[in-house]
Amino acid sequence: MKFLQWKSLTITSLFCLLPILPGVLLWDALPETMAIHFNIYGVPDGFASKGFVVFALPALMVVLQMICCAITDFNVHKHGDRKKFVTVTKWIIPCLCFVLQLLTFGYALGWNVDIRKSVALIVGAIFLVMGNYLPKFDYIKNYDLDTEKARKINRFIGYETVIMGFLFCLSVFFPPISTIVCLLLLLPYAGIAVVYSIITARKK
Repeated sequence: MKFLQWKSLTITSLFCLLPILPGVLLWDALPETMAIHFNIYGVPDGFASKGFVVFALPALMVVLQMICCAITDFNVHKHGDRKKFVTVTKWIIPCLCFVLQLLTFGYALGWNVDIRKSVALIVGAIFLVMGNYLPKFDYIKNYDLDTEKARKINRFIGYETVIMGFLFCLSVFFPPISTIVCLLLLLPYAGIAVVYSIITARKK
């Protein structure tokens, strides 16, 4: 696969493995069984062994990162490079891995960590960043649309995405049901984007 950018793949994959270091340093302090999944109220409902959390989870994230980089680099090869957007896309999984692993360690050590609010802020930040860069796109992959239509569609979806990001961030100031509402809003968010894209694409 000649289109793969091996340098960025290597750097971001190593960053995914970085949380192993604090895991090893905190090994003796960490409990043998750790919470890795929480319900909307922040109550743990999924557990795994310490070894799985410290070593296996980062390794699984590396696999996801390799898939992400392969897809991104293929799109760059086919449509051209959008450097800022590509950089943001490739660093989403490594940053998520690092932050979520630290939150997992912190919760296991008894820190006052609100998982629901933390995840809502992380998701909101991702939506805000992605929404900021979408309007700069002048193509839509796999569809032969003229530049103006592609920009119009991406601009609309970008504004939608930014709004969703703000809603997720605002939900941390309200009861857990507000985050559930934001998750449910993802369905109309996607539906409106599809309908708008189809209508815009068919306009003469």
